[in-house]
Amino acid sequence: MRKRTITAIIMILILTPLLIIPKLFIGLQITIGLLSLIAFHELISKDNSNYDIKTIVISFILLILTYISYVWHKGSLDNININSLLNYKLIIMIMISSFVLFIYSVLNELFNIKDVSKILTYIIYVTFGLGSLVILRINGVQFIIYLFLTTSLTDIFAYTFGVKFGKNKLAPKISPKKSWEGSIAGTVISTLLVGSLATFYGYVFKGKIFNPNNHTTIIDGLNHISSLNMVGKAIIIYLLTFILSIVGQIGDLFASKIKRLYDVKDFGYIFPGHGGVLDRFDSAMFASMFLVMVLSLLVMF
Repeated sequence: MRKRTITAIIMILILTPLLIIPKLFIGLQITIGLLSLIAFHELISKDNSNYDIKTIVISFILLILTYISYVWHKGSLDNININSLLNYKLIIMIMISSFVLFIYSVLNELFNIKDVSKILTYIIYVTFGLGSLVILRINGVQFIIYLFLTTSLTDIFAYTFGVKFGKNKLAPKISPKKSWEGSIAGTVISTLLVGSLATFYGYVFKGKIFNPNNHTTIIDGLNHISSLNMVGKAIIIYLLTFILSIVGQIGDLFASKIKRLYDVKDFGYIFPGHGGVLDRFDSAMFASMFLVMVLSLLVMF
Protein backbone atom coordinates (compact mmCIF):
# COMPACT_ATOMS: atom_id res chain seq x y z
CA MET A 1 0.00 0.00 0.00
CA ARG A 2 2.86 2.36 0.85
CA LYS A 3 4.53 1.68 -2.50
CA ARG A 4 1.24 2.29 -4.31
CA THR A 5 0.73 5.61 -2.50
CA ILE A 6 4.26 6.84 -3.19
CA THR A 7 3.92 5.96 -6.88
CA ALA A 8 0.58 7.78 -7.09
CA ILE A 9 2.07 10.92 -5.51
CA ILE A 10 5.02 10.91 -7.94
CA MET A 11 2.66 10.46 -10.90
CA ILE A 12 0.50 13.36 -9.74
CA LEU A 13 3.54 15.62 -9.26
CA ILE A 14 4.79 14.84 -12.78
CA LEU A 15 1.52 14.83 -14.73
CA THR A 16 -0.33 17.72 -13.05
CA PRO A 17 1.95 20.53 -14.35
CA LEU A 18 1.95 18.97 -17.83
CA LEU A 19 -1.84 18.81 -17.83
CA ILE A 20 -2.62 22.29 -16.53
CA ILE A 21 0.21 24.60 -17.67
CA PRO A 22 -0.23 25.63 -21.34
CA LYS A 23 3.49 26.30 -21.89
CA LEU A 24 4.23 22.65 -21.02
CA PHE A 25 1.76 21.31 -23.60
CA ILE A 26 4.44 19.88 -25.90
CA GLY A 27 5.79 18.06 -22.85
CA LEU A 28 2.33 16.55 -22.37
CA GLN A 29 2.21 15.44 -26.01
CA ILE A 30 5.61 13.75 -25.68
CA THR A 31 4.85 12.19 -22.28
CA ILE A 32 1.54 10.72 -23.41
CA GLY A 33 3.30 9.56 -26.56
CA LEU A 34 5.89 7.69 -24.48
CA LEU A 35 3.13 6.18 -22.35
CA SER A 36 1.42 5.08 -25.58
CA LEU A 37 4.59 3.30 -26.72
CA ILE A 38 4.84 1.53 -23.36
CA ALA A 39 1.14 0.58 -23.42
CA PHE A 40 1.49 -0.78 -26.94
CA HIS A 41 4.52 -2.81 -25.88
CA GLU A 42 2.54 -4.16 -22.92
CA LEU A 43 -0.15 -5.44 -25.28
CA ILE A 44 2.10 -6.80 -27.98
CA SER A 45 4.33 -8.60 -25.48
CA LYS A 46 1.44 -10.30 -23.68
CA ASP A 47 -0.46 -11.89 -26.56
CA ASN A 48 2.09 -14.71 -27.05
CA SER A 49 2.20 -14.33 -30.84
CA ASN A 50 6.01 -14.24 -30.98
CA TYR A 51 6.19 -11.44 -33.53
CA ASP A 52 9.54 -11.09 -35.29
CA ILE A 53 11.55 -7.88 -35.02
CA LYS A 54 10.40 -6.62 -38.44
CA THR A 55 6.74 -6.94 -37.44
CA ILE A 56 7.35 -5.15 -34.15
CA VAL A 57 9.20 -2.27 -35.84
CA ILE A 58 6.47 -1.80 -38.46
CA SER A 59 3.78 -1.90 -35.76
CA PHE A 60 5.52 0.71 -33.60
CA ILE A 61 6.08 3.01 -36.59
CA LEU A 62 2.38 2.84 -37.48
CA LEU A 63 1.44 3.53 -33.86
CA ILE A 64 3.70 6.59 -33.67
CA LEU A 65 2.39 8.03 -36.94
CA THR A 66 -1.23 7.42 -35.93
CA TYR A 67 -0.66 9.03 -32.53
CA ILE A 68 0.98 12.10 -34.08
CA SER A 69 -1.83 12.49 -36.61
CA TYR A 70 -4.33 12.46 -33.73
CA VAL A 71 -2.75 14.73 -31.13
CA TRP A 72 -0.36 17.04 -32.92
CA HIS A 73 -1.47 20.64 -32.64
CA LYS A 74 0.46 23.88 -32.77
CA GLY A 75 -0.69 27.27 -31.59
CA SER A 76 -2.81 28.65 -28.77
CA LEU A 77 -4.93 26.26 -26.73
CA ASP A 78 -7.68 28.83 -26.20
CA ASN A 79 -10.98 28.99 -28.08
CA ILE A 80 -10.56 25.81 -30.13
CA ASN A 81 -13.49 23.86 -31.53
CA ILE A 82 -12.93 20.21 -30.65
CA ASN A 83 -14.11 19.07 -34.08
CA SER A 84 -11.30 21.03 -35.72
CA LEU A 85 -8.91 18.65 -33.95
CA LEU A 86 -10.49 15.50 -35.40
CA ASN A 87 -9.51 15.92 -39.03
CA TYR A 88 -8.79 13.93 -42.15
CA LYS A 89 -5.15 13.23 -41.16
CA LEU A 90 -6.28 10.69 -38.58
CA ILE A 91 -8.63 8.92 -40.99
CA ILE A 92 -5.91 8.74 -43.64
CA MET A 93 -3.39 7.40 -41.12
CA ILE A 94 -5.74 4.64 -39.97
CA MET A 95 -6.32 3.74 -43.62
CA ILE A 96 -2.56 3.67 -44.21
CA SER A 97 -2.02 1.48 -41.14
CA SER A 98 -4.68 -0.95 -42.33
CA PHE A 99 -3.31 -0.98 -45.87
CA VAL A 100 0.29 -1.57 -44.73
CA LEU A 101 -0.73 -4.42 -42.42
CA PHE A 102 -2.89 -6.01 -45.13
CA ILE A 103 0.03 -5.98 -47.56
CA TYR A 104 2.46 -7.18 -44.89
CA SER A 105 0.23 -10.17 -44.14
CA VAL A 106 0.59 -11.18 -47.79
CA LEU A 107 4.37 -10.76 -47.81
CA ASN A 108 4.99 -12.43 -44.45
CA GLU A 109 3.49 -15.92 -44.18
CA LEU A 110 3.95 -15.88 -40.38
CA PHE A 111 1.78 -12.75 -40.07
CA ASN A 112 -1.84 -13.82 -40.56
CA ILE A 113 -5.22 -12.08 -40.57
CA LYS A 114 -5.64 -12.59 -36.81
CA ASP A 115 -2.37 -10.74 -36.28
CA VAL A 116 -3.59 -7.91 -38.51
CA SER A 117 -6.75 -7.61 -36.41
CA LYS A 118 -4.82 -7.62 -33.13
CA ILE A 119 -2.24 -5.04 -34.19
CA LEU A 120 -4.92 -2.71 -35.57
CA THR A 121 -6.93 -3.11 -32.36
CA TYR A 122 -3.88 -2.29 -30.26
CA ILE A 123 -3.11 0.80 -32.34
CA ILE A 124 -6.69 2.09 -32.13
CA TYR A 125 -7.08 1.27 -28.42
CA VAL A 126 -3.83 2.94 -27.37
CA THR A 127 -4.00 5.91 -29.75
CA PHE A 128 -7.60 6.86 -29.01
CA GLY A 129 -7.46 5.91 -25.35
CA LEU A 130 -4.36 7.85 -24.34
CA GLY A 131 -4.39 10.35 -27.22
CA SER A 132 -7.87 11.51 -26.23
CA LEU A 133 -6.36 12.87 -23.00
CA VAL A 134 -4.34 15.28 -25.14
CA ILE A 135 -7.42 16.22 -27.20
CA LEU A 136 -9.37 16.95 -24.01
CA ARG A 137 -6.52 19.11 -22.71
CA ILE A 138 -6.46 21.08 -25.95
CA ASN A 139 -10.17 21.72 -25.60
CA GLY A 140 -9.86 22.84 -21.97
CA VAL A 141 -8.20 21.86 -18.71
CA GLN A 142 -11.67 21.63 -17.13
CA PHE A 143 -12.33 18.43 -19.07
CA ILE A 144 -9.16 16.82 -17.71
CA ILE A 145 -10.17 17.70 -14.15
CA TYR A 146 -13.69 16.44 -14.82
CA LEU A 147 -12.48 13.18 -16.36
CA PHE A 148 -10.00 12.17 -13.67
CA LEU A 149 -12.29 13.19 -10.80
CA THR A 150 -15.10 11.07 -12.24
CA THR A 151 -13.00 7.96 -12.83
CA SER A 152 -11.01 8.30 -9.59
CA LEU A 153 -13.99 8.87 -7.32
CA THR A 154 -15.90 6.07 -9.03
CA ASP A 155 -13.02 3.68 -8.37
CA ILE A 156 -12.56 4.82 -4.77
CA PHE A 157 -16.22 4.55 -3.75
CA ALA A 158 -16.81 1.38 -5.78
CA TYR A 159 -13.94 -0.28 -3.94
CA THR A 160 -14.95 1.08 -0.52
CA PHE A 161 -18.60 0.08 -0.76
CA GLY A 162 -17.77 -3.14 -2.58
CA VAL A 163 -15.50 -4.34 0.22
CA LYS A 164 -18.07 -3.50 2.89
CA PHE A 165 -21.39 -4.31 1.23
CA GLY A 166 -20.58 -6.24 -1.96
CA LYS A 167 -22.46 -9.52 -2.27
CA ASN A 168 -23.49 -9.75 -5.93
CA LYS A 169 -20.62 -10.16 -8.39
CA LEU A 170 -20.59 -7.69 -11.27
CA ALA A 171 -18.52 -9.76 -13.71
CA PRO A 172 -17.27 -12.88 -11.92
CA LYS A 173 -15.47 -14.36 -14.94
CA ILE A 174 -13.63 -11.11 -15.71
CA SER A 175 -13.07 -9.40 -12.38
CA PRO A 176 -14.30 -11.51 -9.42
CA LYS A 177 -13.71 -8.81 -6.79
CA LYS A 178 -16.06 -6.25 -8.34
CA SER A 179 -19.67 -6.15 -7.12
CA TRP A 180 -22.91 -4.54 -8.25
CA GLU A 181 -23.22 -2.81 -4.87
CA GLY A 182 -19.80 -1.21 -5.23
CA SER A 183 -20.35 -0.27 -8.87
CA ILE A 184 -23.71 1.40 -8.18
CA ALA A 185 -22.38 3.25 -5.13
CA GLY A 186 -19.34 4.47 -7.08
CA THR A 187 -21.47 5.71 -9.95
CA VAL A 188 -24.10 7.44 -7.81
CA ILE A 189 -21.66 9.19 -5.46
CA SER A 190 -19.25 10.29 -8.19
CA THR A 191 -22.18 11.57 -10.27
CA LEU A 192 -23.47 13.69 -7.40
CA LEU A 193 -20.06 15.06 -6.41
CA VAL A 194 -18.45 15.59 -9.81
CA GLY A 195 -21.73 16.60 -11.45
CA SER A 196 -22.17 19.35 -8.85
CA LEU A 197 -18.60 20.56 -9.32
CA ALA A 198 -18.97 20.56 -13.11
CA THR A 199 -22.26 22.48 -12.91
CA PHE A 200 -20.74 25.20 -10.72
CA TYR A 201 -17.23 24.93 -12.13
CA GLY A 202 -16.83 28.67 -12.61
CA TYR A 203 -17.56 29.40 -8.97
CA VAL A 204 -14.80 27.02 -7.83
CA PHE A 205 -12.12 27.51 -10.48
CA LYS A 206 -11.17 30.99 -11.62
CA GLY A 207 -8.21 32.45 -13.48
CA LYS A 208 -6.47 31.94 -16.82
CA ILE A 209 -5.09 28.49 -16.07
CA PHE A 210 -8.23 26.69 -14.91
CA ASN A 211 -10.95 28.84 -16.46
CA PRO A 212 -9.55 31.23 -19.10
CA ASN A 213 -12.98 31.95 -20.64
CA ASN A 214 -14.77 32.47 -17.30
CA HIS A 215 -17.35 29.75 -17.96
CA THR A 216 -19.85 28.89 -15.24
CA THR A 217 -20.18 25.20 -16.20
CA ILE A 218 -17.74 22.90 -17.97
CA ILE A 219 -19.98 22.69 -21.05
CA ASP A 220 -20.33 26.43 -21.61
CA GLY A 221 -19.01 27.39 -25.02
CA LEU A 222 -20.16 24.19 -26.70
CA ASN A 223 -22.27 25.53 -29.55
CA HIS A 224 -26.04 25.48 -28.79
CA ILE A 225 -25.45 24.24 -25.23
CA SER A 226 -24.46 27.74 -24.17
CA SER A 227 -27.96 29.03 -24.93
CA LEU A 228 -29.59 26.66 -22.42
CA ASN A 229 -30.55 27.84 -18.97
CA MET A 230 -28.78 26.58 -15.86
CA VAL A 231 -31.29 23.77 -15.29
CA GLY A 232 -30.86 22.46 -18.82
CA LYS A 233 -27.08 22.51 -18.52
CA ALA A 234 -27.22 20.78 -15.14
CA ILE A 235 -29.36 17.95 -16.55
CA ILE A 236 -26.87 17.37 -19.35
CA ILE A 237 -23.89 17.47 -16.97
CA TYR A 238 -25.34 15.06 -14.41
CA LEU A 239 -26.45 12.66 -17.14
CA LEU A 240 -23.04 12.86 -18.82
CA THR A 241 -21.26 12.26 -15.51
CA PHE A 242 -23.46 9.26 -14.76
CA ILE A 243 -22.69 7.66 -18.13
CA LEU A 244 -19.00 8.61 -17.94
CA SER A 245 -18.70 6.84 -14.61
CA ILE A 246 -20.21 3.68 -16.09
CA VAL A 247 -18.01 3.88 -19.19
CA GLY A 248 -14.90 4.18 -17.00
CA GLN A 249 -15.87 0.98 -15.20
CA ILE A 250 -16.45 -0.77 -18.52
CA GLY A 251 -12.94 0.32 -19.53
CA ASP A 252 -11.60 -1.33 -16.39
CA LEU A 253 -13.46 -4.54 -17.22
CA PHE A 254 -12.27 -4.42 -20.84
CA ALA A 255 -8.64 -4.29 -19.70
CA SER A 256 -9.33 -7.09 -17.20
CA LYS A 257 -10.80 -9.22 -19.96
CA ILE A 258 -7.63 -8.80 -22.03
CA LYS A 259 -5.55 -9.87 -19.02
CA ARG A 260 -7.78 -12.90 -18.54
CA LEU A 261 -7.39 -13.76 -22.22
CA TYR A 262 -3.60 -13.62 -21.98
CA ASP A 263 -3.52 -15.07 -18.46
CA VAL A 264 -1.53 -12.26 -16.82
CA LYS A 265 -2.06 -10.44 -13.53
CA ASP A 266 -0.73 -7.07 -14.68
CA PHE A 267 0.20 -5.61 -18.04
CA GLY A 268 3.54 -4.32 -16.75
CA TYR A 269 5.56 -3.05 -13.81
CA ILE A 270 6.49 0.51 -14.73
CA PHE A 271 4.37 1.91 -11.88
CA PRO A 272 5.27 0.07 -8.64
CA GLY A 273 2.12 -0.96 -6.80
CA HIS A 274 -0.07 -0.12 -9.81
CA GLY A 275 1.29 -2.30 -12.62
CA GLY A 276 1.68 -1.06 -16.17
CA VAL A 277 0.33 1.90 -18.12
CA LEU A 278 -2.81 0.00 -19.08
CA ASP A 279 -3.37 -1.09 -15.48
CA ARG A 280 -3.18 2.51 -14.29
CA PHE A 281 -5.09 4.27 -17.09
CA ASP A 282 -7.63 1.64 -18.19
CA SER A 283 -10.67 3.53 -16.86
CA ALA A 284 -9.41 6.94 -18.00
CA MET A 285 -8.67 5.64 -21.52
CA PHE A 286 -12.22 4.44 -22.11
CA ALA A 287 -13.70 7.50 -20.43
CA SER A 288 -11.52 9.92 -22.43
CA MET A 289 -12.57 8.33 -25.74
CA PHE A 290 -16.21 8.55 -24.75
CA LEU A 291 -15.90 12.17 -23.60
CA VAL A 292 -14.22 13.24 -26.85
CA MET A 293 -17.02 11.59 -28.82
CA VAL A 294 -19.74 13.26 -26.75
CA LEU A 295 -18.13 16.71 -26.87
CA SER A 296 -17.71 16.38 -30.63
CA LEU A 297 -21.39 15.53 -31.04
CA LEU A 298 -22.47 18.38 -28.76
CA VAL A 299 -20.45 20.84 -30.83
CA MET A 300 -21.63 19.33 -34.12
CA PHE A 301 -25.32 19.53 -33.28
